[in-house]
Amino acid sequence: MAFLSTEAVSADYLSVNSCGISRIQSRDAGSFRPNGRVDYHILYIAEGCCYVTVNGETKEAPAGSVVVFLPKQPQDYKFYKADKSVSYYLHFSGTACEDIFRDMGLDSSNIYRIGKSITLEKLLNTLIDEYRQQIKFSKYRMSGLLLDILSLIGRKNSNTLYGNPAINQKFAEICSLMAKNYSKDMTVKDYADMCNLSESRFSHRFSEIIGTSPKQYIINLRIDAAKELLINSDMSVLQIGETVGFLTQNYFSRIFKKQTGFSPLYYRNLY
Repeated sequence: MAFLSTEAVSADYLSVNSCGISRIQSRDAGSFRPNGRVDYHILYIAEGCCYVTVNGETKEAPAGSVVVFLPKQPQDYKFYKADKSVSYYLHFSGTACEDIFRDMGLDSSNIYRIGKSITLEKLLNTLIDEYRQQIKFSKYRMSGLLLDILSLIGRKNSNTLYGNPAINQKFAEICSLMAKNYSKDMTVKDYADMCNLSESRFSHRFSEIIGTSPKQYIINLRIDAAKELLINSDMSVLQIGETVGFLTQNYFSRIFKKQTGFSPLYYRNLY
């Protein structure tokens, strides 16, 4: 189901103008707005592919990509029926948008390949449900959900390193290895040895480039994986902790609450 978009600029912190999901099946679809919109526009490609044209060059945004259009930025994108694409769209504004997009590195490109995320899709579906209902305090809940969505996109973009020219190839490879081996008993020293650096020098350089310590980066990967399992599996908290790399349930629960503000069981019940 699609909703008519309402372009607006809000003086609120964050404000959702419209949102929905598009399923491309029987015909091609897309949009061409040479003058863009006055608000922010995001597409999350859940299935298929979106073809985005910027300055005459067309690029693919496959499943797991986020397409970003800033206010007044020209928009030219297409979906082809053969791809059977499914995409979520968000139109929003607010006084915090510019700072959020800058801080999360979402203002330098149009396409960010963050990977498929069931958690993100659940948040988007919850936002769409709230938008449809428009019941008491929906405005505030939608603002909170939108902030969750932007934060998750920003974090996943940071983890995947797409579109960040400041990161050299070696550290990109190290981050890729961390993403593959986050559940294994690999230490920061193991990764430092791969770079022929001392542990302290590696940690300093990693923090300088990535924006967080290597230890915290691995914890973030584990917590993100734990969130997915808490929401989308019947595994026990103990099993999830062990699966993502924590040695004991108590340690897992303590770190999870420190990172999210919630216990694993409470977080599971939220969704």
